[in-house]
Amino acid sequence: MRIYFALTAASLKMYFRNRAALFWALFFPLLVMIIFGIMNFDGYNSPDVGVYDAAENEASRSLITALRGPADEVLLNLSVDTRNNVQKELKYGNYTAVIEIPANYGNRDEYAEIKVTYDERFQQERAVVNTVLGQVVDAVFKESAEVPDIYRVENSIGISESFVTGQGQGFKAWLIPGIAAMAIMQTGLFTVVFSLVRFKSQGVLRRMKATPIGASHFLAGQLTTKAIVVVLQTYVLVIAGALVLGVTVRTVRLGAWVDLTILALLGGALFIAIGLAVSGWAKNEETAAPIANVISLPMMFLSGIFFPQSIMPDWMTQWTQYLPLAFLADGMRAITVEGASITTLGSELLGLGLWTLTSFAIATKMFRWE
Repeated sequence: MRIYFALTAASLKMYFRNRAALFWALFFPLLVMIIFGIMNFDGYNSPDVGVYDAAENEASRSLITALRGPADEVLLNLSVDTRNNVQKELKYGNYTAVIEIPANYGNRDEYAEIKVTYDERFQQERAVVNTVLGQVVDAVFKESAEVPDIYRVENSIGISESFVTGQGQGFKAWLIPGIAAMAIMQTGLFTVVFSLVRFKSQGVLRRMKATPIGASHFLAGQLTTKAIVVVLQTYVLVIAGALVLGVTVRTVRLGAWVDLTILALLGGALFIAIGLAVSGWAKNEETAAPIANVISLPMMFLSGIFFPQSIMPDWMTQWTQYLPLAFLADGMRAITVEGASITTLGSELLGLGLWTLTSFAIATKMFRWE
């Protein structure tokens, strides 16, 4: 029995000294449980609605505020923009409806007609928007005009409806570029981390510094290889998604593939830089693995890869939208699904650029050849 207890104690010590085993056995399940636990999968998700406010007066602003609802119980997730922009977002399936407030809204002497355009694919969301809009318009008008409840709001304000069929392709089209972005992260981060840490621990880089090739040439060759792999895997995933899942990918024009290549290379450079920083700090593979996973796993779940960020609590999306993987995934969706050009991806390119510069600065300080 004493031998049994001694062996058990020794085995426990060996296990708890294995950082990689602890990470996958304890930290990873805990992380997944917490992340999915705080998601609003079973709650009410407010329909995404675009608003074009042609009136831009106190009455129209009061209407928009009322349509949004209180902060703790949002009725409609409204985005106020120009007519062209809201109609474009409706076309690509990013909005379930668009509300156009006429220029004469709020003028009691004129009949004002609010136009609502629905994406006919979203019948449940249409019912929600229709109910909320009807009740809010009635309540806001009677409150602002100070008329009795028996007065019919239809005498002054009308609501007309029209329907379009959006070009959004649902979850599959949304998932494909997200998975491609995640693959770029995995390639740029993990292959660099494990390759360089292994080469450092084995003394390969130290010995190469004494040869005519030099460690810098070796490192440049490794990074070029990773960049080529990043571009190829992006092409394969996008094409396979289109063929297997039947998703229409908007890469017919040659320029779209150029844009996709540039974005993939930018994303690859970013995560390669993060991999260099991790490999410079980590002394061995057992140390590098948990660090790389701590960086990648939260981004994988919080950057809108497997589910939209809209189901996350507001306090979380205030910072998760600025994660590097979120910028990359949003940019790839814009190019492959919406047909956007890379020149229109201002915020995405700015976010990737800032993260890349920061990561390379950290990598420069932390990286060691030995």
